[in-house]
Amino acid sequence: SMWAIIMTSALLRGAYHLYQGFGQALGNVLMGIVFGWWYYRTRRLWPLIIAHAFIDIVAFAAYALLPNLVSKL
Repeated sequence: SMWAIIMTSALLRGAYHLYQGFGQALGNVLMGIVFGWWYYRTRRLWPLIIAHAFIDIVAFAAYALLPNLVSKL
């Protein structure tokens, strides 16, 4: 079924992000569910690529600009 495919894909996505820690892996599972659902509904990939790039850029910038805050997390 559609949900089995989305959940399997999202769990795989989370599994290969476990090196970042459990919280990051869980966040990636949730993002995988949302992205999988979006793709299933729209069949549009570019908005997901742009959203992923935006998330990565914001995370990278926050890590570089707010090192004291990041070290506490």
